[in-house]
Amino acid sequence: MVLGSKLVFLTVIETIEGFLQPYVDQVLDLLGGLPVWAQGGVILVLGIFTIVGLFVFIKKFIKLFLVLAVLGVIGYFLWEKGVIQSLIDGLTGSILFQYILTIIKGV
Repeated sequence: MVLGSKLVFLTVIETIEGFLQPYVDQVLDLLGGLPVWAQGGVILVLGIFTIVGLFVFIKKFIKLFLVLAVLGVIGYFLWEKGVIQSLIDGLTGSILFQYILTIIKGV
């Protein structure tokens, strides 16, 4: 079982590496003609940009997760109280719902 998970991990790493390798080569070609101190500065700026972007992504993901969790809890309580079922029952008796059913059935 461990061997299978290692193969999956290696496949994912190879896929990511294959996707990023042309970009890495392009950046290294651009940096090749610069002095060492300029190369270090560019790499430092790119590192800071990457870290800030990662934190922004994590921050947005946490906000999205919290919003979805709150909506899920609200939906769960509405389902447990029967509010959603009564809304569905009220909708199924409406003329609009019957009309949509006739269109779907092709009657």
